[in-house]
Amino acid sequence: MHFPPILVSCLATLAYLGTFAQSSRIPLPSWTGCPVDGPLLPRPTDLAGSKYVQDATTNLTRALDSALKGQIQAGFEVDNTSFSISFVSPFHSTSSRQNDSILWSYHHLGKNNVDGTKSIDEDSQYLIGSVSKVFSDLLLLQSDVDLNDPITKYLPGLDSKENTTIQWSNITLSALSNHMAGIPANLPSSFEIYSLRSVMQKLGFPLVANSSYPNCGVTGLNHACDEEQIIEMMNTALPVQQPYSQTVYSSLSFILFALALGNHANKTYEQLLDEGITAPLGLKNTGVSPGDSKNAVIPPLGQDQGWGTEYGLNAPGGGLYSSLRDLSTLTAKILDYSILSTPEKTRQWLKPQSVTSSVKNLVGRPWEIQRTENLVPENPHTVDIYAKSGGASGYIAQLSVVDQYGAGFVILTAGPRGEATAWILNDAVISSLIPAIDRETREQARRYTGNFSVSATEDQKSAVALSLSIDHGTGVKVNSLTRNGADILAGVQKLWDEMLPQTGILNTDFRIYPTDIVHEVEGEKDVVLEDWRINFDMVPSDNAAMSDLPGQGKLSADICASWQTGSWLYYGGQSLDRIVFKVDRKAGRVIGVEVPFLRSGLLAKSY
Repeated sequence: MHFPPILVSCLATLAYLGTFAQSSRIPLPSWTGCPVDGPLLPRPTDLAGSKYVQDATTNLTRALDSALKGQIQAGFEVDNTSFSISFVSPFHSTSSRQNDSILWSYHHLGKNNVDGTKSIDEDSQYLIGSVSKVFSDLLLLQSDVDLNDPITKYLPGLDSKENTTIQWSNITLSALSNHMAGIPANLPSSFEIYSLRSVMQKLGFPLVANSSYPNCGVTGLNHACDEEQIIEMMNTALPVQQPYSQTVYSSLSFILFALALGNHANKTYEQLLDEGITAPLGLKNTGVSPGDSKNAVIPPLGQDQGWGTEYGLNAPGGGLYSSLRDLSTLTAKILDYSILSTPEKTRQWLKPQSVTSSVKNLVGRPWEIQRTENLVPENPHTVDIYAKSGGASGYIAQLSVVDQYGAGFVILTAGPRGEATAWILNDAVISSLIPAIDRETREQARRYTGNFSVSATEDQKSAVALSLSIDHGTGVKVNSLTRNGADILAGVQKLWDEMLPQTGILNTDFRIYPTDIVHEVEGEKDVVLEDWRINFDMVPSDNAAMSDLPGQGKLSADICASWQTGSWLYYGGQSLDRIVFKVDRKAGRVIGVEVPFLRSGLLAKSY
């Protein structure tokens, strides 16, 4: 930003006179702050060794045991239901867990589940339904195709007719992969069951001739669809919405872009899956259905259970089987950002792509993102859960990634159709463990707190002192920052009020947050410099207290502007919001902290 000369002169004069102008704005008294998005503190390590986590898993195990014994209400049919659950983190230091990302697991084999495996463990196979979409999107992101290419580049048959009802040339691979293509949820034949004709007619549906049904894919009437028939069907399919106008969930989209990937690489989906994911990650119990029945968890539903189904070309959208160990391994690779070629690509993957009508539910590729403030009421903040659920007949699966804490959760269930088992277990697991993980995160972050100053042997002429603490707010609180007794935080406040008054009222509750920007220190093994940033949080105006015009406060009270205020003010080429910690990672110790814009040098903690 370039300030006009008159403003520069005015600022200099005001600074000399010490008479900075006071804003006429009235701050909103109910404002609780707008922290950064993402990790509020460094992700915790060695969660398996945390007393908080150990207590939480012990209590959760007891609760599950009690539910299965009938001592408390389970909420599902215990004898007809089987499940496997895991809690995952790749950030551990216990040597025995170097190759194991599962920190806790729990299994139950319903006594009526007589088919399939007789002993359930981390390697038992389940159908995972639409969790398959995570694998398919991952294959797309791993590929060398341009996501902005139209699908017609790889499936030219979609563009072969002038009067197609869907303008396929306007639909990109990206739109297909994140539910923004506006096309139907499934092939027109996917949920057509020929034997239900008489039932539907009794429900009031009209009689239709066999010729009215699709010519492939109708259960009980004709064979599965091949690629040519799918393309032909798409040339007469009707759009649900215009592309990018509304989020429309679609498994059909995954069929189409998987065909595109196959044509581009001249390989089948199974080959792409094996070469891109299952073989490199060592996923021995993941593949296209059907899997190994001897190792499968099969619900006691007779002909209504889905194990053994051949999904054919529908597999990319919902036809895979997997195990707790395999999905936990995949989750850990997502959490440590190694699943794609660079950490930046994984971070980009863990971001929303579109919205829903609820501010608490966003959509990713293919993530179902829940934003909740209910999990840690004693330390209130938003927790983002990047999840993907999936269902097949008799099966529900849920994979959840909580990047903020470097933690993940996998739920696999097999049991009566329509039961809420997976959702009950998901609530129990995440609601029990996230508070414990948060407590451990805060406990580990206390090493960044305390009073920091120059040592007695160093130059005291420009002494800088920094006081940091952790309270029930977010991040690390900056209690004070002084230089030669001058209140630097108050100075920043005055500068902001005068130089950037149009941005609003600067929150006096200064807090710092990690950035994941780390530099190794040359010549010092295991020692790094960690960049943190002060969050310049803007407090909305209490417009209702300032104006009698209608509607005051209905919009402005919800504004979160702190994402717009980072690194605005500089002094001598250094940003006023940057704080740098020097950390011995092996010892888990903060050596000191530096405030670059004050030329503080390394400040040591006072004990």
